[in-house]
Amino acid sequence: MAAVDALGDVWEPDSAAVLLDHVPLTHPDARIRLALVRALPGGAVVAGGALTGRVVDALVALTRDEEPRVRDWAAFGLAQVEADTPAVRDALVVLLDDRDPDVRSEAMLALASTGDDRARTALLARLGSGTNLTLLELEAAVVLADPALHAELLRLAEDWAGDDDEFTPLLDAALARSRPGAADDAHAAEVAVVGAVRRAVPGLALLELRGAYPRTVLLAAREPGDAPVLVPLWARGEDPGADRRESAVTAVVEGLRPPSP
Repeated sequence: MAAVDALGDVWEPDSAAVLLDHVPLTHPDARIRLALVRALPGGAVVAGGALTGRVVDALVALTRDEEPRVRDWAAFGLAQVEADTPAVRDALVVLLDDRDPDVRSEAMLALASTGDDRARTALLARLGSGTNLTLLELEAAVVLADPALHAELLRLAEDWAGDDDEFTPLLDAALARSRPGAADDAHAAEVAVVGAVRRAVPGLALLELRGAYPRTVLLAAREPGDAPVLVPLWARGEDPGADRRESAVTAVVEGLRPPSP
C-alpha cells in the first residue's frame, strides 16, 4: 500500500503506467484499491492520449467497487482529470443513487462539472426533498449555474435566513450564477473580455470565445498553428456580473509568454 501511495505522489505518467500494469482493479484488499484510486489521477493530469484514457477507464471501473470510499474517490478522480465521455457520465449517474451519501454528493459535483442535464434533474429533486443538502451538492449548484435551480435556491435562502456558516458563500454564489438574466450579463462580460485582450495583445492570430456560460472558454494564440491558450471565464464560481477583463488579460498574457530557457 505504501508503494502505491508513493507512486501516486510522484505525479508522473510513468507512475500511473506502473500502477495500471501491476495493481489489479479487483485486488482483494480494499486498502490497496483505495490507494490505487487515489493515486491514478496524478498520472492522467500530466499525461494525455492513451494513458489518460486508461486512467479514466480504470476510474470508471472503480465507481462500481464494493467499497464506498473507493467509489467516492473514483468520482472525485473523474472530476479531477476533467473526464467527460458518455461512459463517464453514465457511471456518475449510477452513483447518484448510491447508498452512501458521500458517494452521491461527489458524483453530483462531478456530473455537474460536465454540464449534464441529469445533474440538474437530480439536484432539483434534492432541493425539493426537504432533506439537508451537502456542501458538495450546493457546490454542484454553483457549477451548474442553471436558472431552473433559482426558485428552489431562493426558498432555501429563506429557510436559512440569518445563518452564517460554510454553506452561506456557496448559496450566495449559486443564487448569483443561476438568477434570471445571469447568462445575458455573462455574455456582455465575455464580449468586454475579448475587447480588452485585443487591446492589450494586438495582432493575435486567434482570439475567440467557445462554449456558453457557465462553461465559456477564451482561446488565444499568437501565430497560426500555435497551441492556443485556454482561459475558462467562469469556472471558479465567479458572479456573471463580475468584470473579468483584468484577470482574463493577465491569464492570456501569462499563457502566451515563452517558456523560460
